[in-house]
Amino acid sequence: MSLWFFIKLFFFVLYSAICAKLASIMYKGEKKYYEPIFVNKKIGKGKDDEITVYLHDEFDEFTRRDKPPSFIKLFCGTFTLFFFKIISSFCFAINLSRKLYRILQEKEVKKESFTNEDIKLIRESAKFNATNFLRFSGIFFKKRRLPDSQVLSVYQKYFGPDYKIEYEGKFSCYICNHTSFNDILLTMAIYGCGFISKDDVKKVPIIGNIAKGLQSIFVDRNNIASKEHTLDQIIQRQKECMEGKPVMPFMIFPEGTTSSGRHLLVFKRGAFVSLLPIKPNIILPNLNNEFHLGCGSTNVGINHGRTLTNLFVKTEFIELPIMAPNEYMYNNFSHYGKEKWEIYKEVSRDIMSELGGFKKSNKEFIDSSRYNHCIKNRIFVEKENYKPDKIY
Repeated sequence: MSLWFFIKLFFFVLYSAICAKLASIMYKGEKKYYEPIFVNKKIGKGKDDEITVYLHDEFDEFTRRDKPPSFIKLFCGTFTLFFFKIISSFCFAINLSRKLYRILQEKEVKKESFTNEDIKLIRESAKFNATNFLRFSGIFFKKRRLPDSQVLSVYQKYFGPDYKIEYEGKFSCYICNHTSFNDILLTMAIYGCGFISKDDVKKVPIIGNIAKGLQSIFVDRNNIASKEHTLDQIIQRQKECMEGKPVMPFMIFPEGTTSSGRHLLVFKRGAFVSLLPIKPNIILPNLNNEFHLGCGSTNVGINHGRTLTNLFVKTEFIELPIMAPNEYMYNNFSHYGKEKWEIYKEVSRDIMSELGGFKKSNKEFIDSSRYNHCIKNRIFVEKENYKPDKIY
């Protein structure tokens, strides 16, 4: 046998080993979310006041209900699709990162402000590169609107019988339910918008440049002062968008974390405090397939890795009309809170849950972290007793 044969054999074995390792990481990282886990939950103050509960049912908002991962399928997908997809798709991420970095540097050197032409150029570039990133990742989406009659009946229920639905017009920001890392790319592909993002994202290569270039607003979740500053930034950006100033429109995921796509978690106040019109959207992560994009509390990186091992995955994006709060809403739904933004927040969640077929949940960001803690330690921890070391 020739030397060339042994060289090819060596690289084939090496490539197979790398694929097997990646498949193993994804398999082990996801397996715990499918394993039956029963834990004791206290229902009283006595020592024996406990019941045995199925942990995944207690945290249904964050659990996966698709088919458990198969190591063989993950390995085959990694061997045949993973590297082609990841290299092809990240070419578009690198292209967008370089373009936005160049624009930012040019503006900084010349000490110029952004113009409407600059914003249009950035948005078109974001749409193009994000769309191709998704396509080469094997993620295909369909954007659609619901029948006007269906939407109108729900909107008039909350805003009054004279309320007219409108898709085009002035609004302060987009909002959407949050199911996975791919939601960011999906909304970039459709709207070419910025986001509310963790402060740490600024330091991430490629992604940090994209986030800054899209004029995303950053928040440090472990710093209360930073959260208040972020809220002020959100309100200011919303006002600028309403006034038509040359700023990037932005998307807010009011749940603040990912769900499994079956529920709407508690909404945070950021998008609603200003009481300005907003444009809601709904993502349906294809829950009927054996693998779906709603990652719940699973690691977003591993979930995207699993996505890359599938030939393709479909998802739906539903555009809803603009919501503008009014006195009818405040007067008829005052039971939702003392503050007007509290009423606005809950009405928005009601509308999205009714039109998207979601269940409303009282779970929130910290419950996602608590779920992972319970899985890791095989115990049930009540919310009031849970103290995370760090909020991610």
